[in-house]
Amino acid sequence: MAYVATIEELGKEFRVEVVPLGGDLYKVVVDGERGLVLDVRRHGCCVYSVLKEGESYEVDVDNRPGGGFSVLVKGEHFHIDLMDEMKKKLLSILGEAVGAGTGEVATAMPGKVVKVLVSEGDQVKKDQPLVILEAMKMENEFKAPYDGVVKSIKVKEGDTVEASAVLVVLEPQE
Repeated sequence: MAYVATIEELGKEFRVEVVPLGGDLYKVVVDGERGLVLDVRRHGCCVYSVLKEGESYEVDVDNRPGGGFSVLVKGEHFHIDLMDEMKKKLLSILGEAVGAGTGEVATAMPGKVVKVLVSEGDQVKKDQPLVILEAMKMENEFKAPYDGVVKSIKVKEGDTVEASAVLVVLEPQE
């Protein structure tokens, strides 16, 4: 799977390819450079132990309100936005209107549904968490893009979903 990672502190975008190798191993290629094999193990809700070329790192990853991640590694703090590469291309071609008004809350990456936080018929507020999905050993919150009513829920806890899977469908609140 290919992503575009934007690191605010560097003011730069990177193309990141992540290939699961099985177990806790991943091959990560950044901007087409030599691929690194990372051994990633999760400890608790948001702390990861990462082994890269014999060097061990503790990485603290938290979801940021409004999207993206707050990452602390080796005493340095980074704000990272991550988007599926194809979605990024579509947005740049078609503008922010892609998916707008459809009410579909979808995932850009494959993963496992950890928790569904709403029920059909629930009224939700903008940025209210709807579903928690585990992808690449990180928990990602999918939030309401606007105030609305949950029209349907397309997943249940424990489901494995592919990239672009619709998780929840909302109706705008009138």
